[in-house]
Amino acid sequence: MTPLAFGGFKYEYRVVTRPEPAMAPILLLGGAFQDKQSWLRHEALIGPLASVVTVDLPGAGAADYLPAGYGLEFLADALHHMIVEEGLPPLNVMGGSYGGAVAYRLAQRHPADVRRLLLCGTALDVPDATRARAADTVALLRRGAMDDFVRATLALFLCQDSDREIRRQAAVARLLERQLRALTPEDIRKYVANTERVLAAPLPAGAPPAVPTLLVTGEHDSLTTASMCRATAARCPDARFLTVRQADHLMPLQRLDEFVDLMLRFFGDRTLHDLPYRTPPAGHDQPARTAAA
Repeated sequence: MTPLAFGGFKYEYRVVTRPEPAMAPILLLGGAFQDKQSWLRHEALIGPLASVVTVDLPGAGAADYLPAGYGLEFLADALHHMIVEEGLPPLNVMGGSYGGAVAYRLAQRHPADVRRLLLCGTALDVPDATRARAADTVALLRRGAMDDFVRATLALFLCQDSDREIRRQAAVARLLERQLRALTPEDIRKYVANTERVLAAPLPAGAPPAVPTLLVTGEHDSLTTASMCRATAARCPDARFLTVRQADHLMPLQRLDEFVDLMLRFFGDRTLHDLPYRTPPAGHDQPARTAAA
């Protein structure tokens, strides 16, 4: 673990180096309740082909608490600081959920840092109803209503439609519930600030990222829905969009092997056509741009 400081806030990152990589290093940025240790199983599958970078930015994991008044642009600049300090080449960047919003801004503000950009479950324009549900989880934590917080958070992140077939949803739900019930006071403080940071974030100003971009989420994602992610893809000049079968917002855990395969294909500039785990384009009405090659 390598400690750094940016803007007066300490943060940490780790680099697992592949001696003879087949592609550029891959940076993995997670969302709520994830830190630099959350990607170890993904990292083991990526490791034979690429070096892997994970980071606890200010406000996450072992890093310092970051007040909500610091925006997502600050976190993107902290990432740039890490890349410069480590002397890293242009990276393949995967940002999931909250991490996707940061990754998008990194590619906007520091385009030379990003080779390719994969955004998973990332919506830049969040509907009022979704904002209200996320704000409700913060209110429950502030009241100390932990049982209600756990129920509301599980319902926020996981599709509640029992008619939908979702791989490993019960197991992933149990894992998430254990994480929620094990939150420390400092974890809660960080979650509240991070959620308020996202809810207060305006739509990103300026030109969208021009790097090759892929937007992906589970076909049954009820938090950042397919239409919301497709709208993010539509902002970018070189973006494609697809959904993964039998998964919701927590698709990177529910379809772990398939998600790693998708990352390696996209970052390795290989075809995305006819993947057995992707939803056919007809599964969603008129995508802005569908990954066909």
